[in-house]
Order: sequence, then structure tokens, then C-alpha cells
Amino acid sequence: MLSDDSRAKRAATEEESDSSVSKKPKIEDEDDTCMEDEDDSDSNNPFLWSTDEEKDDSPTINYLNLQDPEPEWDKDSYDGYELEFDPDGREGFPDDKAYQDFRDYKTKAFKNRGFFEDPFRSIYPIIDLEDLWSDTTNVTRRQYLANIASLCVKKLNEQNRSSVEVVSIVRGNLKPGGGYKLYITFMAREYPDGPLVEYQAKAMDFAGGRKPPFPILCRPASSIS
Repeated sequence: MLSDDSRAKRAATEEESDSSVSKKPKIEDEDDTCMEDEDDSDSNNPFLWSTDEEKDDSPTINYLNLQDPEPEWDKDSYDGYELEFDPDGREGFPDDKAYQDFRDYKTKAFKNRGFFEDPFRSIYPIIDLEDLWSDTTNVTRRQYLANIASLCVKKLNEQNRSSVEVVSIVRGNLKPGGGYKLYITFMAREYPDGPLVEYQAKAMDFAGGRKPPFPILCRPASSIS
């Protein structure tokens, strides 16, 4: 499903971390100064922890019960964050060009809010869209993304009384987790026979269908990037 299945599986059980991202008060429009929120509310949830009495009393995480909080509709989780670079970040790079390339890549990924591959945030591209989404379904990855995009468009139309329609999938990214996030870029029409417009949608889905997918946001790409 992903460009590197092994690293994606590892990322699914690792806590998101990026020291270059900081929470800041909102400044003006904050078009490109945001990042995904971290939620620590589960740290006191007893159902996330278990103890092995035969070995020691140290708590261990029960990943089966570890889930991301459900986002609020049309609220981008990047809102309220801005990207900062450590003044000493140049150390560890062989030359200035390598460090500048690193900064440029992180800045581009940050501004695209999950719709550009960002391994620093465990966001990976979904490749081979004509392959099956999983071994237990005959739905292709492209069709799966179209279904999820349509779910987001349906919510958008209900909220705005609009008539946006999904036409085709351009690409998709996935961020593993208890509930994995999907970042879908697609072409749409905003009214019958209207021109094609690039849209982007975010949604959350759950492995094994244990919970139904739900939309997070859906907007024209020009309003996000």
C-alpha cells in the first residue's frame, strides 16, 4: 500500500515527534504556519496501560486501545503551529547545500499540510493506485480513495449547500496510527458541466473496518496550500 511498508508499520506504533514544530498564537491568516496537534489526554487513561506482574511493575502501552482523537469537521490540525529551525541545526550536515536542501524539503512539506510526502511526520504516499487496497477486498486503491473523497464531499455539500462532485483521484497520502489519516488530492466539479478544480480532502479510517471512516475537511487545493 505504501512506498515502504516496513517503515510505515514501525511508524504506526511510534509517537509523532518533530522538534522543529512549535505551537504559536495565531498570526494574521496563518496560511502556512501550522502543524498537527498532539493529544496527551490519553496518558492518564487506564485502558491504555497494562502491567506484567510476572516480570516487573513497569507499565506497557496496550496499542489495541490506543487511538487518535476524532478531529472536528473543517478544522485543520495544522492550525496554530508554525515551523521553526534550530539555530544549531546545521550541525550533522556535510555542507551548507545539504542543510539548505533539508530545510527546503521540510518547509515544502509543512506548507502542504500532509498532501506532500513528509517522512518527518510519518506521512507516506499511496502508490500503485490500480492495485487492490487490501487482500480482503476487490476495491482498488484509486476507488477506495474516491470513496473516501466522496464521503468528504458529501459532508462539504451538506454544510455549504453546494454541489461539488468528485471526478478523478490525483494522488493520496497516508499517516499510520490507531486511526490512520488520509490526505487525498482530487479533481472535482463545483457545478454540473463546470470546469475541473483541484480539491483536497482529509479523512480518518480504521484498519479492519472496526469503525466507519469519517471526514475531516474538504476544500479547494488553492485554499490549503
